[in-house]
Amino acid sequence: MLIKGNLYPIKDIISYMKNDSERDDNFCLYGDLDEDLQSNKSYYIDNYPDVDENGKEIYPFLVLKKKLYYLYSGEQFADVIDSVLDQKPSATINDFIKALNYYSEYDDFLDI
Repeated sequence: MLIKGNLYPIKDIISYMKNDSERDDNFCLYGDLDEDLQSNKSYYIDNYPDVDENGKEIYPFLVLKKKLYYLYSGEQFADVIDSVLDQKPSATINDFIKALNYYSEYDDFLDI
């Protein structure tokens, strides 16, 4: 189980999300930089931003404190993981990262 407010290696997040029967995708993925996911980096899991009465997003305290960037919603992350598993059950961590980065850039699933 991923605990919000914690930092996890990307491989651990992917491994957790591969198990669709027990996963919870009610989170967002945040990083130090607004860049592609990297296999050797760790990322924060935290709540979705709230929206105030003016439509402005209010990010969780940890995200603001550490000046993190929104990278993924848990739902999007899960959808990409499922797409990769459907196409290539033996996918490597690098396959998942490539597909996640592709989705982030093109808002479309990568054909593996």
